Amino acid sequence: MSISPLHATNLEIIAYLLSRHPELRAHIQNILDESASTLSLIQPLIKKYCQGSGLEIGGGKNPYCNPANTKFLDKFIDNKDASINPDIVSDASSIPVSDETFDYVFSSHVLEHMQDTIGTLEEWLRVLKIGGILFLLLPHGDRTLDKHRIKTSLSHHIQDYRSLGNLPDNSHNEEIREGWSKNEDFEILSIQYKEEWGADVWDFDFRHKNGVIHFHVWTQDEMTRLLQHIGLNILWVCEIADERPDTFIVVARKKDRTPISEILY
Repeated sequence: MSISPLHATNLEIIAYLLSRHPELRAHIQNILDESASTLSLIQPLIKKYCQGSGLEIGGGKNPYCNPANTKFLDKFIDNKDASINPDIVSDASSIPVSDETFDYVFSSHVLEHMQDTIGTLEEWLRVLKIGGILFLLLPHGDRTLDKHRIKTSLSHHIQDYRSLGNLPDNSHNEEIREGWSKNEDFEILSIQYKEEWGADVWDFDFRHKNGVIHFHVWTQDEMTRLLQHIGLNILWVCEIADERPDTFIVVARKKDRTPISEILY
């Protein structure tokens, strides 16, 4: 097993140490028992990369970034997951601020809810300064309800960017139904969903209206390739956020003002 600083998580490092030095197992376990904070990854990365003035998109009731230097954006202000008094109320694909306003843009579990991934990223990069940080927490396609769905290809994202426009995208409804139904605990999850949202799990009109839908499915590999393809420098990739096991992390830097449309055409 090799360890890369770009991909290693704390858990991977611990596993590597134990593979080389099994005699340390008891000592390491004592350290972990004494301080669960040793497995914290997200906040130290935010402290490192989210400096200056930034924007957190879709933070909901539990945002990650420091409100002292962060504006908060949410489209939904009246559903159960809505942000409380966000600074900006708008769709994440159409942000009412000037170009190159922010030093960082942070988003947790939002991009998968956007039907045009590249178009949304284009907007996020528009409001980000040159050299600014794009910090993404995203659901890992193998560790969520989407684990039986096909990972979204780069070519699919490019086709969406070229053709979707503002038209609602219902093309994923059937493959979502097929994939989710394969989960062993899906019936229980369906009941929980109806109790939480007051809608049937297969009411896709409700899902689209309230943003309760994952249009796309990724791992860190697909997302890294996509971000590189549209011209970003990758700074950090982590397959699993130790304190949130359903999540992977990608941190990237905006290099220049080259429009995505010029890169893709």
